[in-house]
Amino acid sequence: MKPKFINRLFTINNVKTLGERIGMFFMILCLIFFILTLIIFGISFFFKNDWIVHEIIQLISGVCFTFVFCSIFITLIFMTRNWIWKLLGVFITIAFFYASTQLMVNVKMIYKDKAAYENKQFEKIVGVPTEVEYDNPESGPRVVYEIMFEDVTIQATHLWIRQDYFEKNMKGKRLVVFYLPNSHYAMGVNVAD
Repeated sequence: MKPKFINRLFTINNVKTLGERIGMFFMILCLIFFILTLIIFGISFFFKNDWIVHEIIQLISGVCFTFVFCSIFITLIFMTRNWIWKLLGVFITIAFFYASTQLMVNVKMIYKDKAAYENKQFEKIVGVPTEVEYDNPESGPRVVYEIMFEDVTIQATHLWIRQDYFEKNMKGKRLVVFYLPNSHYAMGVNVAD
């Protein structure tokens, strides 16, 4: 026999069909993932001094946040009767699942780099970058997002190298870049002597 609160949960607002019940389940799941995102994001600030643990926890928070949107659009799929909205919900859900798997891959790669980070066993590349990408912030200065060499692309957002500083002091020069072997996160960018 089901407890009364479970029966009440599925009879709120005349939720009767199986699709509506599944939609309600994903609505509740969405709320749980949102609360989990906030909690995990808050926990990450306790590890501000340990960059790699902080980054792993932030990425896990990002995974939970993408699951919030997956749950929202799965709810849309089950709660609407319009096939266009259902189809749109499927495509958007697939896009968010793809984003969450990419974040999970990043978590795995950074976790593999934990020992290298703690022992300061960084990979090193010396050369002139073939291309440099900058982020596109809504406010504040632009910072270096990626530094691309012929055979490797280095993530550098977390170093907060401003675009104006990079273009004035580093653009077109040979750089020495230290980075983590698996995730390719930059640990240091200097101009070569």
